[in-house]
Amino acid sequence: MNEYLGFANAPVLMTAAIVVVIFVALQSTLFLVVALRRGAHAGMSRERMLKAFRTGATTSVIPTLPIVVALLAIAPVIGVPVSWMRLSVIGSAPYELMAAGIGAKTMGVDSLGGAGFTPTVFANAVWIMCIGSFWSIMLVSVFYKGIKKRYALKAKADTRWREVMTGACFMGVFALFMADPITTGGTALVTFAASAVAMLVCLALVVRLRLDGLKEFALTISMLAGMAVCILWTSVFGS
Repeated sequence: MNEYLGFANAPVLMTAAIVVVIFVALQSTLFLVVALRRGAHAGMSRERMLKAFRTGATTSVIPTLPIVVALLAIAPVIGVPVSWMRLSVIGSAPYELMAAGIGAKTMGVDSLGGAGFTPTVFANAVWIMCIGSFWSIMLVSVFYKGIKKRYALKAKADTRWREVMTGACFMGVFALFMADPITTGGTALVTFAASAVAMLVCLALVVRLRLDGLKEFALTISMLAGMAVCILWTSVFGS
């Protein structure tokens, strides 16, 4: 086992992860209790609210599958505690891997878990993962009212502005994630291409055959396809 994994899976980190996960669970429970109270205050029957709860719980299972797959993918590299904690709060494997990769590269290490990935490099990667997502939360907490007011005014003046801004933000994020495998080439590019093809196939099935239920599975299928092709490629051609 790599030396840094002893630190990455240390009991103190597991304890911290458990505390964070419990906090998230308590927060979700609080929202549920408040929602039930507000629903009762609005005159909704208990049966109707419980039906909505069951529907929400059932439909939430499928969207969590990509997060579970992501956890299984990054836990061997980042360690179970940090992976579990981060994905319980953020739920974005691409961000976590990108942030951890940036933290490693600033220490002169090109690949996560590779040669030179010492406990110090691991700690730096975790700091980047946490600090990178911390600022978005703080900015929203401090400037939420001002942002909401400006956003509402712009949207009211031009109904297309919201769609254009949201689409541009998503395209920028996707372009950032796509740039690294495209420029790196090799296994990274093959994995990226396999995932992209799988996603296009799912999209074609949804559009042409009206398989709307496939939408929830598309991300999971593309991730599994990418991992499967990556394993096959590396076993045949190497890294």
